[in-house]
This record gives sequence, structure tokens and C-alpha cells, in this order.
Amino acid sequence: MTKIYCGCSDLPHNRKDFYKTCSAIEYRVGLFSPPKARVLKSWAEAAQESLSPMRSVWVAWQAFTHRPADIHKGFGLKLLDGESPANLGYFKKTPENLRVWTRIKEQAVHVGASRILLETPAHFTPSDENKRALADFANDWADLPENTKLVWHPAGFWEREESAAIAQQLGMILAIDPLVDEREGLPEGNEAYFQMLGRHGLLDSYSDDDEAAILDAASRYDECTIVFRTRDSLADAKRLMRLAESYVPDGAFGAYDEDEWDDEDFDDDFDDETSEDDDIE
Repeated sequence: MTKIYCGCSDLPHNRKDFYKTCSAIEYRVGLFSPPKARVLKSWAEAAQESLSPMRSVWVAWQAFTHRPADIHKGFGLKLLDGESPANLGYFKKTPENLRVWTRIKEQAVHVGASRILLETPAHFTPSDENKRALADFANDWADLPENTKLVWHPAGFWEREESAAIAQQLGMILAIDPLVDEREGLPEGNEAYFQMLGRHGLLDSYSDDDEAAILDAASRYDECTIVFRTRDSLADAKRLMRLAESYVPDGAFGAYDEDEWDDEDFDDDFDDETSEDDDIE
């Protein structure tokens, strides 16, 4: 039986209800100007008191995963004397990146995260140079805290099959939305990570049938983290958790006759951009 961790992207306003009903949190504040250690530790303490064991995910600072030109808000990194912004981002092994990555790991530890999410931008293309940089990072100098895993979400021109193969080879988990194109195969492995941004466009909600399909996809794994980034992410997460209590997957996810489908049956308007809450406690 699949172990499901389900929750929201960043803490919702109704935190009391969240901690009673959810079991996953993706801290996207880490993308921009991360809060101080005392704030992160207070969040970790609250998560430890939640009703269900909480899977906390820390999203890596854009100062590490992006180049400065790709960052449009909240850069939030003060360079030291002698440092250059040209040496930041894209997993290059530079003193600047090493310093930022060390801080990211410290932030993940402070907030109690067992997963660090790396979101690469569209400009981080599937070139040989970028693949080597990612592999060198994961294999040689990521030096993760104990019991911590990397999750990777590549935007842009990466094909899911290739991305999944790279992630598996590097011991990472590929973050996907399984409903974006059900004709694409699900990544192999024992663990999955689903980012749910909206069924019919950014921030749109999900129907009960959609959530059943999500559980069908999750049933292929031993454990699955499901994070909603929808308009009412807490409500979507709560409905899925209730459904998971009694739902029996039918194994039908991705099972169809290609001749019965055409491109009009799939949404072409999926957008990987989203707005973020600027308020940091």
C-alpha cells in the first residue's frame, strides 16, 4: 500500500486546520529571500506537533539553481567582496555556489526538511554542459544532510523520459504533474513527487475524478508526496486525503488506446509559472 504525504505549497492561512489534516509542506519561500533560522525552526516545531508525520520539503534558493538574469524577484543574496554574480547558478562548482548551497542545506535542516527541491528554469536546457554540471553536483559535492533526498523539477525543453532517467541515475526524484499528459510514462522508482498546479490552467482546482486519477498514479509507488499549488490548495489536499482513506486504485492510470485519443483531448495551456506570496514572517 502506498504511503501518501499530501499537503500544500507554503503554509496556508488556516494553519491549525492544515496541521490537523495534511502531511506534507513545500516551503517555496526558500526560492527567494529565505527567512531567518529562528523562523524556520519555529515552523519545524509546529510541523512536529502536527497530527500526522509531516514531510517537509525545502525549495532551493534561486541564487543557486538560476543565473541572475533568470531571476525576476527576490534575489536576496548579498555578494561578498571578490564574488561575482556570473559564478552563481546552474550547479557550477564555484566558491559562490558552494557558499549558497551550504546555506540552503542549513535552511533545510532548520525547517526539518527531508527533501530539497531543485527547480531549474527553462534557460537551463538539456545541453551536455548542463547535464554534466548537474551530475557532478549530485555525485561529487551535494553532500546532503543525513536522510535527505534531492527532488528535481526541470522546466522548459526537458523530455520526461530523459529527465526521469537522469534523476534515477543521480539518485534524485523527478517532480512531475502526472495529469499534464497522461500519455507520458511515469518515472520509475519506489518514490514519486507530484506537483499539482491545476487541472485546466494555473491555480485551477481538481475534481474528485481528477484526484482519483492522482491516487491511481501514486499507487505505482511505495510512497508519494503530493503537493497542491492551486487556488485553494488546503481544500484540494484535504479532499485527496479523505479519498485516500477508502479509495482502491483501479490501475487504469495511463491505460488507453492511442487510437481513441487525439491532441484535442489534452490541455495545451499548462503553464509552469505561478505567483508567490511575498509575505514572509
